[in-house]
Amino acid sequence: MKVLVTGASGLLGAHLMAALSADHAVTGIDRNPWWGDGAQTVLLEDLFDAGATTRIVREEAPDAVIHCAAMTDVDACERNPSLALRANTELTRELAGSVGRSCLFVFISTDGVFTGTQPFAAEDWPPDPQTVYGRTKLEAEGIVKALPNHLVIRTNFFGWSSGRKKTSAEWLFGALRAQEPITLFDDFFFTPIYVVDFVTALVTLMSSSHRGLFHVCGSERVSKYDFGIALAQLAGFQASNVTPGSIRQARLAAPRPPDMSLNSDKLHRLAGIPAPSIMDGLRAFLGDRDRPLSQHFTRPRS
Repeated sequence: MKVLVTGASGLLGAHLMAALSADHAVTGIDRNPWWGDGAQTVLLEDLFDAGATTRIVREEAPDAVIHCAAMTDVDACERNPSLALRANTELTRELAGSVGRSCLFVFISTDGVFTGTQPFAAEDWPPDPQTVYGRTKLEAEGIVKALPNHLVIRTNFFGWSSGRKKTSAEWLFGALRAQEPITLFDDFFFTPIYVVDFVTALVTLMSSSHRGLFHVCGSERVSKYDFGIALAQLAGFQASNVTPGSIRQARLAAPRPPDMSLNSDKLHRLAGIPAPSIMDGLRAFLGDRDRPLSQHFTRPRS
């Protein structure tokens, strides 16, 4: 299968490239060079250039497109809604309009499409995003759902990246190790999944006959504070530097939904893919810290 991955040098894109390249012909697109080990084909392209998207898709003629590239900084989206619309919605429209009818289009969406007033949102809950980021991603979902062969995936993942732009989990690990004073919200909830577990589930889902909207996430609803404390305990760090705080008192540009937890029962029921626990995910995260990217998928998974 010929697979095209956008955002190929980002956290998710890089892991997808590593996981898929053993069995498929994979091409990535990113403005930044490949940071993984092993030979990978990454086109150093800016997808915002006029005509670049259509040209690349037509030249590659992929059997599947996995669209990871996005503007994910929620506060930056709030401050610049026109750029967020261009990055998250219009780029998706251009990609979706360029693929053939038989091409599988996989769109990576977000848990931020709900109001966040109830825990464990399911796929059939009516979305009502409270941020520019959530609204632009939800509009993109609608574009992708019009395609005959699609997967729309809502998630919230964590993992190790190139280091060019630290992920939140990398920042947290560094702050815990250095014993820096940090405040983590104890009233802001999510269902995080380790990126390797996420990619493994997504690749399995892609190879199945199931299509449509799926939540791919961890099995447990935790606060940002609980997540940090669990990471500190597993890593053997003291957590005396961690202070619980309230998201309601945080001065953020974008109003965060307080509960972004997702229900992934549909994934388990239809595809037989279980949601991993937070402790299993964090153990794997810590175990992969000094391992090359290609080896993140070689450890036996529970």
